[in-house]
Amino acid sequence: MLENNLQQWLELAQKQASKGELPSYIPLLAQADPQAIAIAIQRINGDLMMAGNVTESFPLMSVIKPFLLLYLLENQGSNVVFQMVDSEPTLEPFNKIPDSKPKNPMVNSGAIALSSLLVSCETLQNWLNQRSGANLYLDFTMLDSVRSVANRRNLAIANQLKSLGIISNPSHALGIYEKICCLCGSVQDLAKIGTLLVDTERSPYILIVLEIMTKCGMYEASAEFAKDIGLPSKSSVSGALLSIIADQAAIACYSPALDAIGNSVGGLFLMRQLKCMGLCVWDLAKK
Repeated sequence: MLENNLQQWLELAQKQASKGELPSYIPLLAQADPQAIAIAIQRINGDLMMAGNVTESFPLMSVIKPFLLLYLLENQGSNVVFQMVDSEPTLEPFNKIPDSKPKNPMVNSGAIALSSLLVSCETLQNWLNQRSGANLYLDFTMLDSVRSVANRRNLAIANQLKSLGIISNPSHALGIYEKICCLCGSVQDLAKIGTLLVDTERSPYILIVLEIMTKCGMYEASAEFAKDIGLPSKSSVSGALLSIIADQAAIACYSPALDAIGNSVGGLFLMRQLKCMGLCVWDLAKK
């Protein structure tokens, strides 16, 4: 039944996406096809459902943030991580220059701070690919586009983090952050790495990441999304959206047109359709 509805929903989502806009401040993202749309649902038992432009490649951008957090929790521990960032929601813009310790790892300041703990982008890239079977790759053309922006607000954030004593090398932290945001893959690759957050018994840190995603993963709309959809999720300026059904499945969507907050219009529509059908936390195991 679900498979029969996916294509119809994608067509409706494309119409909804016309209400959104492509991000203008990163040149290559502004050139994306606003009608591109795809969805992949990867269940923990290996079952996979996909529809739409499933071979379309896109940069993960902010969707990488939960995986940066998971990697560092598993490899350096919670004490190291939460000495650098808090885990509280905020109504402030995701790219706000901080005046204190970053509010959470899902805003840019928090992710840039945590990026300072990585030796290289390849460290996280290889960890994700090897553990999930994904094929993420670094898109150097996208990286150049990100770095071509005249007003590099993230550079100001990195310098501010140094002045606050949170990081010591802003050039290293920002360089790593920009690279991990430019890791690219298809909607299936996103669903595959999403499965690393599905099995809550695999790691004691997964529930921590899911809680932070629920509180902070959808920018200023996080509280409303949590009430409406009820799933730990993370959105991205590239139009990617990842939602996790704990112990059941990962849902990855891609639709690059964004609403005023910065969330994918098409992705939000698809998640609402899934909820209306009774998928997700409601009764996926019965489908």
